[in-house]
This record gives sequence, structure tokens and C-alpha cells, in this order.
Amino acid sequence: MSFIIKIVLIIFAMFMLFFIFFINFSPNEKDVNSFEIETNGEKYGKSEFIKYNGKVYVLVWGNGMYTLNNVDIDTFRAISSEDFYSKVVGLDKNHVYFGNITIPDLDPNKFYIIGNGYYSDGTNTYYCSPVSERNKDLSIISELFQITINVFSKNKKPQTYIYPYKKVETNKKLRAVKNMFSFATDGKKVYYKGEILENADLNTLKSVDGYTEYFVDKENVYYQSKLLPIKNSGELKIVSTKQGNRVLYDEANGYVFIEDYSFDREKAPYKVLGNGGNHLYDLFFIAKDGIYFYNAQKKKQERIGDNIFSGNIEELTPNVFTDDKNIYYFDTYDVWFKGKNTGHILTSKNTIIYYLDKKDNWEKVTDIRDGTVVGTIWKKGNDYYYFDEFYMENTIYQIVDNETLDYLLNANNINHDNMVNLVENKKLIVVNGEEKIRATTELSGVYRFVIKYSKIFIFILIAIGGIFRLYKNSKKIRK
Repeated sequence: MSFIIKIVLIIFAMFMLFFIFFINFSPNEKDVNSFEIETNGEKYGKSEFIKYNGKVYVLVWGNGMYTLNNVDIDTFRAISSEDFYSKVVGLDKNHVYFGNITIPDLDPNKFYIIGNGYYSDGTNTYYCSPVSERNKDLSIISELFQITINVFSKNKKPQTYIYPYKKVETNKKLRAVKNMFSFATDGKKVYYKGEILENADLNTLKSVDGYTEYFVDKENVYYQSKLLPIKNSGELKIVSTKQGNRVLYDEANGYVFIEDYSFDREKAPYKVLGNGGNHLYDLFFIAKDGIYFYNAQKKKQERIGDNIFSGNIEELTPNVFTDDKNIYYFDTYDVWFKGKNTGHILTSKNTIIYYLDKKDNWEKVTDIRDGTVVGTIWKKGNDYYYFDEFYMENTIYQIVDNETLDYLLNANNINHDNMVNLVENKKLIVVNGEEKIRATTELSGVYRFVIKYSKIFIFILIAIGGIFRLYKNSKKIRK
């Protein structure tokens, strides 16, 4: 790619970013003032609909207030009661609204609630989520175009967020499935968010953990409504780091799924490392032929090295583990770009396995608790160590004296500030092991590209700002 093309791409990207900033943060007489509407408007019950200045608005979480077009205010009503699902559904004599979106083939005069987010008029049936999501049908190019039109005209702002909805392809009457969020059935087929779960057995259908969108029945395994290519082993569980992706893990066969993406099952079984850990960005998966992680930027499984471990692997804490010979631990490392005008900008996140020591002669002393376990104390010979689970900067610290050891063993209230003070006063000394394996997630090339040419970005931003200032001043003069 030539330098000229790169410059054009930067200009386009920065133009888009500036417009997004402008539309969201600049005062504009056409923009809807969400705070003013919420403060002074008349709310329709417990719904998200508000009447204000002769219009009906709805709050679409993520992008503020939207106007309902062509609404008949005199007959408009929200159908919200105590139903969590229905707070974003309304209707007048002519239309049914999911948020601010009109649903043309639902008859408001025959409209009724099925439950669990499902609605019908006896002919057509829909599911509408009560939780807003970014509009997947709105491309970046389309959003930029709509934002541009919005700035210069009276047109509506782009539909960046919506309450997603789905027409259910059935002519049968549905009923809500009790205690199953967003599920419905016609007695034979089972639906999740309006999509059919192929061959699902309703009598045995349940969530794997009660929180995620992984489901099982007596035989099948699903992510949302998608049938996964494995059978229910009875030993499925959800694993994750403290902040990471929730992963479906089959303990019986060692299979791994991130949503509907499957790790190569021919390389299974995989053993998961780091479940519940707070000193790693990514879980590690150990197979006979190597060590893997899921690269969230590339959205695929990635091999990061040979399997260096010997024999059985056992976790001492979510961040520390052993094989038959050695002790290892996780920690993280960030790589930052330092520019003359940009400051420090994160360019990659790294999770590293370090070798600590041979496993012989290490013994656990006790857990340290502050309601829950925040760390553990370990001993080797006459030396004592603190293994952190408390969001300290590092994973393992050596305890330097008996006074600090006694404090950790006997304190009634150990908080993060206390621990940081011990480090700053050199009562806890960071242990630096030997790096063995590293998983790196780099930010996208486009992001690094923009950083590299940040000076050009600043110039373009100032130039566009000047253009808009002149434009707004000219409007005031014409008035």
C-alpha cells in the first residue's frame, strides 16, 4: 500500500471519528437532549417511553433518546407492566413499536403478549429483546454517512443501537417457557430469541451454568440457538479468567468452544489452565502437541509453543500450578507505544507463564481472607511467599520479615491499599521467574497505523473543527 493511500485512509478514519465525537458531544439544535426529556417529560409507566413537547421518545441504551415516527400520541400506550421484557414495546392505533422501530406486519388491534419477549397478533409472531445491542446491520460506512447527514440536515440520527428483534417463522401458537430467559415453544419446537434450537428436548433443556448462552438437553449442546458438533457428556462447564471470555469446556473429552467456535477437536483433549485467575488475560489450553490460546483479535485458536510440561498438571491457585517437577505461574505484561505527541498507548497484551522453582519442599501455610480468599502464604525452607489473588501488580512476592508474616497471618482487614503499602515499603518483594511461554494479543494493524501517523490526525482534527466552526457561524449570521 502506497503512502498516499495510507494518508487517504487516515483522513477517512479521522473524519469518521470526528463526526462521531461531534454528533455525540457538540450542542446541536436538532439533537435530542436525553437529560431534559427524562427530567421534564411524562413517562409511560415503568417503560422506556416518554412523552415530551408533543412527541414520543424512547430511550435506546447506548445512544440516547430516539423519536417515534408517525406515532399517534392520543392512542399511544406502553404495554409495560411488571414484565421486564415489555418495557421497550409500545403501540398506537396504527403501529406496534419495538423501541423506536415500527413493525409493519403486527396488528396493534390484535396484539398480545406471549411472554419471555415474544409477541403476536394471531398471525405473525416476533421476539424482541429488552436489552439494546449495537446495530449489526449498520456498517461503519453507513453510520458515517448518516452522521454526516444528521449534522447538516434535519434527518434522524443513525440507528447505532437497537432493541434486536426477530420474526418467528411459525404459524403455530407459542407459549413462554417458565424460568428460561427468552425461550418459547409451540409444544414441539423450542425457540431462543426467535430462533429454533434444532432437535431440542424441552423437558431436559437447561443452561450450562445459569448465566451464559450455552445450553444443553439430554443429548445436544447449543450456543444460543446454534447446535454445536458435540454431544452432552454430562461434564460441561464454563471456564474463564476473571475478566475474559466465557469458554465452554468439556471435561470428559477436553473439547473447547468460544461461542460457536470450536478448537480443533482432533488435537483434543485440552487441559485448561488459569480458570478464575486474575493474573492472566487469556486461558491456556494444553494439548499433547502444544500449548494454545484463543486470540480474540484474530478470533481463532493459536498455537504458542510446545508442551513443556511433564506429567500431571495441578493448580495450586488459579494463577499458580505445578507439573511433576516444577512450579509455574501466570503474569501479564503490556506493551505500550510512546509517541512524541500521543503519550503512552497500549499496543499489545501478553499473558506469560513463568518458571518459579522445583516443586520439592514447598508447603502451603494458609489462605488469607477478606471475606473471600485474596491470597495464600507458602513456605520453602525458612522463606515465606505470598501468592496473590487480590489484583496486585504481580503474582508472587517474598515476605521479607517475621513482622510482615505475622501481620498477614493475623490481620482482620487486609485491603488492597495495605498490600500496596507493604510493597512500597519493601516488606513484600516481587519474585521474578524465568519466562517460558507467552501469549500475545496485538491490537489491530489499523490502530497501530493511526498511532504512527498521529500528528497528521491532530492536524486533520483541527482543520475539520475549523470548518465546522465556520459552518455554524455562517448559520447564525443567516438567522
